[in-house]
Amino acid sequence: MSDGPHKSLPMRRGWKKFAARADKAVFEPDQVAEAVAPALEGDWEEEVASHLNALRGVVGNGDEPSLFQHESVSELESLKRANPGNSLWCALIDNVIQAVLAGHAGRDALLAGARAALFDRAARGICQVEEHYLRRTTEARTERLRARMHKGIASAPIESLARRLVGLESPNAASRPPKREGLDDGVRL
Repeated sequence: MSDGPHKSLPMRRGWKKFAARADKAVFEPDQVAEAVAPALEGDWEEEVASHLNALRGVVGNGDEPSLFQHESVSELESLKRANPGNSLWCALIDNVIQAVLAGHAGRDALLAGARAALFDRAARGICQVEEHYLRRTTEARTERLRARMHKGIASAPIESLARRLVGLESPNAASRPPKREGLDDGVRL
């Protein structure tokens, strides 16, 4: 007997925990949503955090749109080419470029790009988990899992996560789901 398909999921630990919570009906929707931020944050730390200062240097900190958008777009494209195999990084760069072309600048462009890249990664994560579950379990179970994951992501604080990850909010310890240790922390009645 297996602990569940999430154990063999070829993704980072945060995604495994998110899939496990979404798969088990004992977890309330808000508890499923609590696991979204750590999953996305783990991906961000692995794929984006070490490159973020270079991106900030290109985008800048000002909020005024630049008259030289084409120069910043070409610099952003060169940042993207510097790390081509990194999907979250490439999605972030693409979304920052879209924000710059839409008239955003500085922190606003960075935040808009981060928010869109995190939503993109969340959608891709759902697809990857769903594909894995379809191979290991029934279709009905996978459909329930997908619905719970979509609800979890829809109610997750991705906006504040994006603000924190790009450095616009101070980091806090509340990003991790609370650990349940005692009997009083068990299933809600």
